Amino acid sequence: MATAAMAYGERRFAAAYAARIFLALAALGLLVGLWSTQNKEATPAPPTLLWISIAVMFAVAGLWIALGKTVLIISDSGVRRESILGQQEISWSQIAETRYRVVPINVYAHFGLIGALLAMSSKSGRVQLTLELIGHDRKKLKVTSTFRKAEEAIGIILSRVLPPMVQSAKARVQRGETVQFGGIGLSATAVSWKGSSIPVSEITKAELVRSNLQINRRGKWLSAVSVRSDKVPDVLVFLEVLESLAPQVKSTGIDPMARVRM
Repeated sequence: MATAAMAYGERRFAAAYAARIFLALAALGLLVGLWSTQNKEATPAPPTLLWISIAVMFAVAGLWIALGKTVLIISDSGVRRESILGQQEISWSQIAETRYRVVPINVYAHFGLIGALLAMSSKSGRVQLTLELIGHDRKKLKVTSTFRKAEEAIGIILSRVLPPMVQSAKARVQRGETVQFGGIGLSATAVSWKGSSIPVSEITKAELVRSNLQINRRGKWLSAVSVRSDKVPDVLVFLEVLESLAPQVKSTGIDPMARVRM
């Protein structure tokens, strides 16, 4: 994984094939359905059906090309996403907040063959990743598994933005403040959640379990905290700071996948 000290230059991450495969198979399913209905009637295919089929194929080809032009660019100045609709850009200094979520790939099982092909199109082969970057002006830019090598791209971004966020949060905690991560509060001695306080010394585990942040407390069978990870602003910063306060919680660094248990 990339480190904060690496020379970034400019890295380009092209669009993955998942969305295009889904689009093509959906169009194919539509056409098969239309032609199957026509065949059951045992009549020659009307010109209208032929023209619809040709139009659908041209539309799919055009969208395939258009989606292929989407690219993610990570440079010394920031992160940029380019597509036929224009571009989104956010500089490193503008990034005020991150939202992170991991979705297990097996959610695609409901889509049968299409789901299997989408799963295979993911480089990680196990999950779909989403990292949302939010600026001071609330401008947003998403990096997802719709890009090839998304895990590497997200790792590069996190290694750039997380260290100063972690340092700032640690400094606030050391001054005696309670740092808020959405509905979760973290102080030097406790984690607060929904009106309850969990002493840091009683926390046995804190991790991302599939799409959720889960925190376990000594002597409790159920998780003391279980919330969807992208509902917690800077969830990876929270975990980093908590690990510095609770030596019994295993540290995993800022590798975006190292913290995820499937």
